[in-house]
Amino acid sequence: MKRRITWGVLLLLTFLTFYFWMPADMYLVMPVFLGIIGGLLCFLFLVQLFADFQDIDEIKEWDSTPKYWYHKITFLFIPGAIALIIIFSMHYTTLENKELKQFGETVPATIVDGYYKSSSKSSSYKLTISYITKKGKPVRTQKEVSSEQYHAASKGQHVEVIYSTKHPSLVKILLGEEMIREFTGISSRNINLTDMSDILDMSGDSVLYTLNKISYRWSIADDDSSSYVNEHKDLYMSVTPHGSVTYVSLGENMRQMLQEIKKSGFKQDSASANAVSEGEDEGMFRLYTKGDLKLVVRTKALDMDKSSSSNETSIAAMAKMFNKEMGLVVTMFRN
Repeated sequence: MKRRITWGVLLLLTFLTFYFWMPADMYLVMPVFLGIIGGLLCFLFLVQLFADFQDIDEIKEWDSTPKYWYHKITFLFIPGAIALIIIFSMHYTTLENKELKQFGETVPATIVDGYYKSSSKSSSYKLTISYITKKGKPVRTQKEVSSEQYHAASKGQHVEVIYSTKHPSLVKILLGEEMIREFTGISSRNINLTDMSDILDMSGDSVLYTLNKISYRWSIADDDSSSYVNEHKDLYMSVTPHGSVTYVSLGENMRQMLQEIKKSGFKQDSASANAVSEGEDEGMFRLYTKGDLKLVVRTKALDMDKSSSSNETSIAAMAKMFNKEMGLVVTMFRN
């Protein structure tokens, strides 16, 4: 009985150590390894608490000629060990996220390189990033990421990272909708016509805040304070408060906006149905009306091989930056 009490105390202390008392400096460096060690130690003490093997010979013979009946069923604790490994590892991830939310600072970063390794059993994805902390310290580090984050990244891409001021080695890259929602609270969605109407009626200093409530990481364009760009989603907007709103969408965002226009109650101007394009790089041109709101909708094919000319519109230049061939340009204004 005394031996079992000892094993029980060791089991309790091991669980408390790996779940509650593990120093952050350790689980931040090797969370999976500590999860495995903690699970195996708990498994060892749990087996001894139940089976109380006296020597190595009893352990060797547990599956052939067990001394006691309960020696024979010790294998039933193996799923428990696996569960504890998972519990410890997930708990360390939860602690990391909790610390980042409490002590995290968000700063711009650049993806320098990527690394991918695959085998029949598992795949590993890593991104090398560089950034400057709030205190001005330059950092270059490699972080393991999910498959979703890896495939959403590209070399030279501008992103944001969140790092802990308490443990600066704790860093996560804000890539992927789930990660963004976890640390920013923004559930990104597509801009719709109602958003454009609201932005049309608001003051200029409220536009950026509103855009960042709709989707993550809008910023003011470098060369024009009335223009906004979202590299994360390949979107662009130009706003003249109480005048007009021009929105450029590409790829899937373009298709979704076209579908919304068809379902939104805007009526197409019959005269625009037969409008002739002004140039070979122009596509569809349509005019829609709903009450006092007007929509000018056009598609524009962009030649990615041409260099930007001095008289090129900022919309076309921005679309070239995204390296896309076709963009949907929607301009909203009031009569």
